Amino acid sequence: MKILLRTLLIVPLALAAAQAVAADYTIKFSHVVTPHTPKGQAADLFAKLVDERTNGRVKVEVFPNSQLYNDNKVLEAMRLSGSKTTGIMAAPSLSKFVKFSKTLQTFDLPYLFNDVNDVHKLVDSPLMSRLTTGLDKKGLRALTVWDNGMKVFSIKADKPLKNVPADFNGMKFRIQSSNIAASMIKNLGGTPQKLPFKEVYTALGQGVVDGQENAWSNVYSKKFFEVQDYISVSNHSYLGYLVVVSDEFWSNLPTDIRNTVTAALQEATQANRKYAAAADSGDRQKIESDKYAKVVDMTTAERAAWRKATAPVWAEFRDEIGGELIDDVNKLLGR
Repeated sequence: MKILLRTLLIVPLALAAAQAVAADYTIKFSHVVTPHTPKGQAADLFAKLVDERTNGRVKVEVFPNSQLYNDNKVLEAMRLSGSKTTGIMAAPSLSKFVKFSKTLQTFDLPYLFNDVNDVHKLVDSPLMSRLTTGLDKKGLRALTVWDNGMKVFSIKADKPLKNVPADFNGMKFRIQSSNIAASMIKNLGGTPQKLPFKEVYTALGQGVVDGQENAWSNVYSKKFFEVQDYISVSNHSYLGYLVVVSDEFWSNLPTDIRNTVTAALQEATQANRKYAAAADSGDRQKIESDKYAKVVDMTTAERAAWRKATAPVWAEFRDEIGGELIDDVNKLLGR
């Protein structure tokens, strides 16, 4: 009898405890890189902050390394999701949004930004709302932009990429799903090939492609440098991520919860910028120390030649992006 009474007392308490910790809302945060990258670190911090500040009412589950979706599939899953209690969140590279937004192609324009400070100037300005206009009609809610860094080029060849188009001729380069990136490679003299991020290391190692463009943290974390001979510090464009969530889920969140999650995301964004800045220098130094690929800085004249070679890309996509928008971005950046 005592055992039965004890059981009757324990079961309700256990149920009450389970209910107390059960989340009202779940966010499944999917990304394609390792937890040690700037994006991975920011996603983990965001999850921690949300759990603490909502007292467990919102649980963020982070899925790195394409464990849940790749960047293409996650956007479709997000758009098709009708759940009001479980939301899908992701931070695909800005290039992934071309089929949903022509204006976001602005970020792919070669030599638009001198450095990440220029990027922040644009991202933190009212122009950002014009760049993301219409995404909500596609089932996506744009929340913020996370840094990775400025892109560099790597190559498996007997010389680094410096002179255009001579050093690019006959070379195949992996790019993201960006028509602007494809045009840029062609104007530099090479052949572009679109491949998913998770296939890049194998493609480089097997010679499917000769080179690729990426930020330092991705080159290091995915060990691309181990199957490349040279890395040219071209800083030709920006690699960043647009943090998005399923629009229906986001719209259904109570105002207090949405405000708390937004504040946590803003804090994670500021932390991401610090993580990316540290990786930009730290991961470059690690790559140089490992001595697989030789890092080659470019002169001002060489960079000017690349800028001139890629200038036709701007004219090609001006009408598609919107000439007035491009002019306003240039004005903001003091061009």
